[in-house]
Amino acid sequence: MNLSLTSRAPYAPPIEFVERKGTGHPDTICDRLAEDLACQLARDYEKYTGAVRHFNVDKAILASGSVDIDFGGGEHTKPSRLVLVGKATFGFGWKPDPEALAVQYHRRLLDLLPDARPEAFTVEVWLNQSSSALAAVVHAETIAPLANDTSFAAVSMPRSVLEATVHAIEVHLNSDAYRSTAPIGRDIKVMGARVGEEITITVACPVLAERVADRDEYNAVVSGIHDETVRFASEISGRRVAVQVNQADQEDSAYLTLSGTSAEAGDDGQVGRGNRFGGLITPYRPMSLEAAAGKNPAAHVGKTYHAIGYDITQRMIAETDASEVTIRLLSSIGHSVTEPQTVHIETAGDPDPDRVLDITEDCFQDWSGVTERLIDGQYELY
Repeated sequence: MNLSLTSRAPYAPPIEFVERKGTGHPDTICDRLAEDLACQLARDYEKYTGAVRHFNVDKAILASGSVDIDFGGGEHTKPSRLVLVGKATFGFGWKPDPEALAVQYHRRLLDLLPDARPEAFTVEVWLNQSSSALAAVVHAETIAPLANDTSFAAVSMPRSVLEATVHAIEVHLNSDAYRSTAPIGRDIKVMGARVGEEITITVACPVLAERVADRDEYNAVVSGIHDETVRFASEISGRRVAVQVNQADQEDSAYLTLSGTSAEAGDDGQVGRGNRFGGLITPYRPMSLEAAAGKNPAAHVGKTYHAIGYDITQRMIAETDASEVTIRLLSSIGHSVTEPQTVHIETAGDPDPDRVLDITEDCFQDWSGVTERLIDGQYELY
């Protein structure tokens, strides 16, 4: 294996920005439902044809609708439209049913947005026959297919203090436990900035219009989000944290929602425009712009190499003297996915090179395990 192992100082930039788009953000909705569809197709191909066949459903868009909204409620004047798009194999005695999938994914969208009304969204699933040339890279008879592309993946672990804090805040505010105490939607976005040791967190969080009668009630909800974020962020980071909530509010405007997402009026969504692999947007780290969600879990290196990179970083941190790991993996189209063109591993620490090579080779040989874990949703892709 063409592996290069280099050392670096611990990750400690003087300034750091980190962003996370929450469960109800239009981009995250597209990622989530495209990935759900990919996992379902993979399971169905295994069930009905004996193996994962060629498909990719990594194109989706959520086009915003419109609402008439104010304190106390409102109505949808135009529904938002979700379109899931991709290619699939129509053969081996089975093919997916786009019309049935559209009905199913309308229900799944409402599961993601429990405050939404069914008429707030329309859903369409658009699938065409896969290219026969690309379908050839997925072979049911082999454990590891040929790489579908010359592409790279980049993974860095563990998370920094700011990364861990931003991630945890969104998960906490979007939890059922916190949402049961506050009338908020799910389109929560968290931006973190660290300058030296000082951390500032900016939260955008919609308030359910039907649950606040006036500006005073709205302000009380926003104040509660602020206080809870200060408490929680300080606990996670171990330091004082400055917090700002709904900074775009003006005297005559407020961040209100009917459905829980800004897709109802002001924002469109698309696969690959939100969180990167690992659930964050981290401009101070190496990142691939590959959209992992919706890609084939058996063959698409833009997805599978991120999962393998994560496995390698976890094992190195657990089994060697590496305290931090950044890994970059480069595939080569038409060659076996288990034979990357180049592997570059940067570490803080002093791991044994032979042990690093053994771990890397072990992880690449576990291709079927990676595929099954991707189908089971065990990696945080967005």
